[in-house]
Amino acid sequence: MARMTVDDLNESERELVLAVLAGRFLDFSKERFSDETGETGETGEKPEIRGELLRRIMLGRFEWPGEVAADPRGIRLRGAHLVGGLDLAEIESSLPLWLLDCTADQPVRFTGAKLSTVDLSGLVAPRLVADEVTIERSLTLRAARLGDGSHLAVHLGGARIGGLVNFSGAHLVNTVGAALQASNLRTGGGVFLNRGFRAEGTGEGGVVRLPGAVIGTMLNLSGATIRSPDGPALVADYLQTGSNVMLSDGFLAEGSRDSGTVRLIGARIGGQLVCDGGQARAAEPGELSLNLIQVRVAGELVLPASFPVGPIEVTGLTYRGEPQHATLTEWLDMLAHRTTRYTSQPYFHLAAVQAGAGHERNARMIHIARHRDLLRRGDLGLRGRVWHRITGLTAGYGYRPGRALGWLVGTLALSVVLTFVSGALGLLGGCSLVEQAGLALNAATPLVKIGEARCTVDPGRGLGQAFIALGWVLQVLAWAFLTLFVAGFTGLMRRSP
Repeated sequence: MARMTVDDLNESERELVLAVLAGRFLDFSKERFSDETGETGETGEKPEIRGELLRRIMLGRFEWPGEVAADPRGIRLRGAHLVGGLDLAEIESSLPLWLLDCTADQPVRFTGAKLSTVDLSGLVAPRLVADEVTIERSLTLRAARLGDGSHLAVHLGGARIGGLVNFSGAHLVNTVGAALQASNLRTGGGVFLNRGFRAEGTGEGGVVRLPGAVIGTMLNLSGATIRSPDGPALVADYLQTGSNVMLSDGFLAEGSRDSGTVRLIGARIGGQLVCDGGQARAAEPGELSLNLIQVRVAGELVLPASFPVGPIEVTGLTYRGEPQHATLTEWLDMLAHRTTRYTSQPYFHLAAVQAGAGHERNARMIHIARHRDLLRRGDLGLRGRVWHRITGLTAGYGYRPGRALGWLVGTLALSVVLTFVSGALGLLGGCSLVEQAGLALNAATPLVKIGEARCTVDPGRGLGQAFIALGWVLQVLAWAFLTLFVAGFTGLMRRSP
């Protein structure tokens, strides 16, 4: 590597060297002019700073004038153009790096580097390549504009950040793939892709990728916009967070893929999942808008029915307390009509939550809705469907056993009516009304027998045989309704898929 001394620097670079030695913040954006109207503006093009100079300073290989060294406050610069980009790949430096509102005509590279803290807020550059980087404190790119349209805009795969990652207000673009790749990212603090953050990309891998990421506190995408014409918008399978995941307050994801516009398969969320005021849209009617398969939410689930625009998948989703910002009716409608297939677990979990809150009536309503969904979309077979319809009609699938008791009472009443009609037609001989009532109870009541009654239907008279056959039918029905009542009351009937 050729030597670089102060004599090799341009005026702006010499100013930077002096500022780094003194620990001063160098702000080129303050070099402004004032015209005759009093309006102020920038003096022209940004002063040029070679990326090679910055690399040498970070490595400690710049030949400072005299026996001096860089101030521990590091490089603090605003409003420069980085000539040749910035390549800090594989270096190790304890100097903080603040390059605010700078531009670069070549990529910024931190691959494999070990750095103290990095703030590139306002950066305009083709891309940031920082896979496997280790940053002791924070990485900040607020309001940055990255992406030349033909490459990955930001690569943070496998990065280790001791503090937070802040991309609030940033705009990332890639027309041939993902915009932000942060697979297996590890952070000690939160990840902020909020306050007007925008990402545009393509492909089945997703625009913003966070699979396997472990985030120390929250993942905040409030107010973010993520768009893809032919793939998922947000992919965060097996994500782990120490606090909330915020997809709220104007969050918008638009994508096109069977696996989901917003995909959080197997995620472990340490706080709440908040989707209030946000929206996930699937481009085509049959495509999945929200995929929460096997997601565990340690806190509350705030998921309005308006958030997913398209089908959803919630098999294995668990959360604490009752779902917020959606009524029970809306939740049951989503489970029955907006999921792609029948599964019992979402119903059982929702019912357990309601029962735990003391809402037993709601819990029974949920189970009845589950059985109706099972009947409509489940794999029951012909006999199973027939039996399911019968138990639903007669006993509310075991959750309304009083309905079976009502059918039993109706059967007894019909038996009494038939007995009195038989008497009126002269089929019973000279039986009294009390004896006719006893005959009706004998005929239709499974557990009540009043001994041998002398009042019987004469099968040799008129319709006698028909009335005897009807009595047998009523007795079978009475037995069936009594059995259904007992099964429903004891819970035996509720053991179903």
